[in-house]
Parts: sequence; C-alpha cells; structure tokens
Amino acid sequence: MKGLKVVLFLIFLSTSLMTFSQTLLTDSFNNLSNWAAVSGNWKVMNGRVVQTDMNQKMAMLTARVPQSGKILIEFDVEYVGGGEDDYAGFGFHICVDNPSKSRSWGNGKSLLGWVTWDPNVYGWPGAFIQVYQSKGPVEMGLYPQGNILKDGDQYPVKEEYLKYEYLNYNIPIKMMIDTKTGMGRFYDPFDPERFFYSFDLGAPIPAGNNFTFRMNSVSLSIDNLKISKVQ
Repeated sequence: MKGLKVVLFLIFLSTSLMTFSQTLLTDSFNNLSNWAAVSGNWKVMNGRVVQTDMNQKMAMLTARVPQSGKILIEFDVEYVGGGEDDYAGFGFHICVDNPSKSRSWGNGKSLLGWVTWDPNVYGWPGAFIQVYQSKGPVEMGLYPQGNILKDGDQYPVKEEYLKYEYLNYNIPIKMMIDTKTGMGRFYDPFDPERFFYSFDLGAPIPAGNNFTFRMNSVSLSIDNLKISKVQ
C-alpha cells in the first residue's frame, strides 16, 4: 500500500508540473480555405504554403484565430528564392485587430515579430530579430516601450546561422508571448529546448482575433503551423 501511495504521488506531481495547452489553430496547408491572401501570390505547393512573388514588399496572408494570455506559435519555414540583393524580410503579426484587407504597411492593431536581412542599413551580421507595433494600415514602427531586445530594438542573428548551406534547411520557428505582461521569447531554431532570446514590451498587449504571415522581397514556404494557448 505504501508503494502504491508513492506511485500515485509521483503521478500527481508529474502531472501538476506539466504545461497544459489548448490548441487554437493547426494547419498542414493542404489548402488555403482558412486564409485570406491579402497581398502577394500565395499558393499551396507540395503540401506547403509558398509566397512566390519575390518583388512583393508587403505580402500578407491572414487567418482568424483568437489570441490572449500566454500564446505559443510554432511552424517551420524553408527558403525558396529572393534576397540576392541583400534585402529581404519575414515575420508574422499576432493579436491582430481589424486586419488589413489590401496591401499595406501596417496591419490593424497588432504586434509583428520580424526577421530582417538588410546589411546595408543595419550593418553586420545583416540579419536581425525585431519587434514592431502596428496601429493601422499606414502606422507601424519598432516597438517603442520597454527593454525590447539586446540592442534596444533588435537582436542580431548569430553569425554562424547565416551560412549559405542553411538556405537548404527546414528551419523551425517558435515564439511565446504573454499578452498580459508583454514578455516573450524567440526560441533558438537550432536548439529551442535550451536557448531563447527574451524580450519585454514593458506593458500588456491587447488581445486579437487574427494572425498574419508577412514577407518582404523573398519567397519562402511554410508548414506545420500550430498556435496554442499555454498555462
């Protein structure tokens, strides 16, 4: 009986330490029935969604999904083409309220997690993680509050991650944010269980009901999207 009590206690302890999650959206991109192609040329190719117009600087693809509390976003991305002129960008808007219905600089009221490749403007190593705040279709800028990232408004991507051979890799993307505190993490794609980049927006962010992928002058493919609410 004593052994049974120990086993039951260990089961209870392990369960209580688990992170419980509620799946809000999953998509393996067999089609785009749940998405609105706002701008750009979005297609399903070989089970992945691809934005094929490398000249489009404001390509956006939006789906409806409620987001509030602690949100975890996961998907993987592969390079297809573009960026040869040292100018490209990719990211996603979260907690989007009143999303854009046409090509625009901003995207409703939302938060944009962004990876920019622009060494002519930002210097070496050329690729940086940034956080933008959108207030509407024409108003968006680097997030103005809090201790955002290492260099104030951007975090340099590790130089060893910028090798040309990685353009052939399937890269996992993972980000967590707590809308109630404005604190979050970008997880290291090559070792997400051990390393991450923290950011603090300095205040809560409003909940929203839409999520948007975004690309600038680059063609990438995306698959295995999962958006969850974690506790």
